[in-house]
Amino acid sequence: MPKYFKRGVKREHHLLKGILPVLEEISSIEGVKKVIPGRIYASDSRGFEIKVVRETLTGFKLLAKSDGSVQEIFLIVDKKDRARVLEKLRGLR
Repeated sequence: MPKYFKRGVKREHHLLKGILPVLEEISSIEGVKKVIPGRIYASDSRGFEIKVVRETLTGFKLLAKSDGSVQEIFLIVDKKDRARVLEKLRGLR
């Protein structure tokens, strides 16, 4: 695995506060190859929430919201595993 990946989660850039344990849990789902955190935006969100936004060519795009910030999260998942992974993601928090 490349040098910035640890436990299936890319750690080259910043992460929202408290999101790392959730990303590690997502990376442990069978069929998830990589978890890649993306941009962080300012927001008026309160509390913590993570949801699937859409399917991408390589897997899924998620949005994680946490006290005034939103971060994009990209999952790399094979097509054959997507239905199972999506079901597991909906069962999280």
